[in-house]
Amino acid sequence: KLFKLADGYEIQLVASEEQFPELSNPVSLNFDNKGRLWVTTMQSYPHWQPKSKMDDKVIILEDKDGNGTADKCIVFAEGLHQPTGFEIGNGGVYVAQQPDILFMKDTDGDDVADVIIRKLVGFDTADSHHGISAFEWSPGGTLHFNEGTFKYSQVESPYGLTRMHEAGIWRYNPRTEEFGTHVSLPFANPWGHVYDKWGQDFISDASPGFNYWATPISGKVEYPAKHAGGSFNDTANNFKDKALRGRDVYPTFIEKRTRPSAGNEIVSSRHFKPEDQGDFLLCNVIGDRSILQHALKEDGSGFTGTEKPPLLFCEDGNFRPIDIQFAPDGSLYICDWHQALIGHLQHNLREPNRDHHHGRIWRVTCKGRDLVKAPAIAGEPITTVLKALTEYEDRARYRARRELAERKTEDVVSAVETWVADLDKSSANYSHDLLEANWILQSHNVVDMDLLSAALNSDDYHCRGAATRIVCDMRHKIPNAMDLIQERIRDDHARVRLEAVRACSFFGEEAIVVALDVLEGDVDTYLQYTLDETMRHLERN
Repeated sequence: KLFKLADGYEIQLVASEEQFPELSNPVSLNFDNKGRLWVTTMQSYPHWQPKSKMDDKVIILEDKDGNGTADKCIVFAEGLHQPTGFEIGNGGVYVAQQPDILFMKDTDGDDVADVIIRKLVGFDTADSHHGISAFEWSPGGTLHFNEGTFKYSQVESPYGLTRMHEAGIWRYNPRTEEFGTHVSLPFANPWGHVYDKWGQDFISDASPGFNYWATPISGKVEYPAKHAGGSFNDTANNFKDKALRGRDVYPTFIEKRTRPSAGNEIVSSRHFKPEDQGDFLLCNVIGDRSILQHALKEDGSGFTGTEKPPLLFCEDGNFRPIDIQFAPDGSLYICDWHQALIGHLQHNLREPNRDHHHGRIWRVTCKGRDLVKAPAIAGEPITTVLKALTEYEDRARYRARRELAERKTEDVVSAVETWVADLDKSSANYSHDLLEANWILQSHNVVDMDLLSAALNSDDYHCRGAATRIVCDMRHKIPNAMDLIQERIRDDHARVRLEAVRACSFFGEEAIVVALDVLEGDVDTYLQYTLDETMRHLERN
C-alpha cells in the first residue's frame, strides 16, 4: 500500500528476510542462464568490525512454481567481505571483494562454490561505499565494473600494470586476460552501467545523480590523465547550458532533478507497455526512493532523455532500490537494500541503529499483458542458443551471449558461420543479427572479415557504428584497421563518425590527421568533445 506505480503496473514481494534470513542487506542481483535469481548480501557494511563474524553472502533464490515468489534459498558462498558487485560467466561467478575480484565455481553440482580463485588483485580498499560495483558484460565479451572516487588502484595482468585514480570503469577480458580502463572520468561513485541493443552504454554516478552516455568518454587516456568533465563540474554537467558546452565539460544525457543514482536498466520487454520500450530506468535511493523513468531518444551523434512520471515510488523511508534487472519472463526485479541509515559519512560507521538484518526483492509486472516466454539457454545446443540472439529482449540476448562465450571456440565459430548463412537478408532485423554474430566471434577473440565488412557497410548506421567499435577493439587482429576507421570518419551519420574519432585515440600519431578529417562534416556537441579528447590524448603521447 505504500507503493505508487505508473498506470497499468503492479508490484509484488518476491522475497524478504522474514522468509529467508540470508537475504540481509541485498546489494546487487542478476539472473543466471537457467533463469534463477542471484543476489549478493552485505551485512558487514559500512565496514567489518573486528571480532565480529565476517559473513556476507552470494545466494540463489529459486521460484519453483513460476508465480514470482521465491520458494528456496541456496547459499552459494558465505564468509565474504562486502561483495558490492558480481557477474555470472565462464562457468562460475565473478565477485568483488576488495582488494580482489574472486572467481567462484561449483564443480560438483550442489550450487555451492567449492573453487575460489583470486582472479584480479590490487583494487584500493579505502572506501567501502565506493567499492567495485555494476558488473556488466559488454556485447563483445569483456567484463566491466565500476569503482568510485578516493580510490588509487593498480592491477597487474600479463600485459602490464594498469592504474586508476579517483573513479572510473574497469575492463577485463577473461579469454585473453587483458585488463585496462574503459572509462576514466572524475566520477564520484558510478553505481550503474547498462548497454542498449546496439552496444551503446550508459553510466549512472551515484552521489551527484548524474548520468552519462559512455561512448565519448571511453576513448583512450593514459594514467594519470582523465577525460574532462565529471562529477566535480556540477553546473557544467547541465546539458541545457549552452555556454558551458565545450572541451572542458561533458554533458549528461538527462537533466538531474534528484540524487543519488544507483542501478539502471533499459526497458526491453514485450511484457511492458509499447510506449515504454527503450526508456531509461534509474534507481534513486534517497531523494525520491523510486525507480525514475526517462524517455530516451537519439539526438545527433548521441542521446537525450526526458523525464516521465516514475515507474514507482515508495513512501516507506526504508525502501532503498539499489539494483534492477529484467527477468527472463519480462518482469522487472528490484533489489531493495531496505534500511533507514544507508550513508557512510552522514552517520558514524559504528552507529548502533544501522540495520544489518532486513532486505527485500520486489517484482514489477504490467497488468493485462502476457509475460514473456523465455528461450531455453543453459546447456542447450549451440544452434538453439544462437536462435536466442534474435529475441526482442536485450536481457535474453545478453544471457545467450554469456552462454555462447563459455562454449568451445571452434564449435561456436563453425555454428555462427552456418547461422549467418541462413539469415534472411530481407528481414528488418538482419543488420542486428549480423552484429550479434560479430559480437559472438569477438567474445572468442576471432574476427571474420567478411562478416565484419558486411556490418561496416550495413544500411543501418547503428550497425555501422557498432562495427566500428569492433574494429577498434580488435585492431591488433585487423591489419588494415586504420584504413577502415578512416573510411568511417566520412560516414553519413554522426554516430558512426563519432565512433571513428573515438577509435583514433587508440592508434598512434598517424591517427591525428585521420581524426581531424571529421571537421569536413557537421560536428555537434558530443562529436566535438570526442574530437577534443582524442586530440588531447594523441598530442600528449
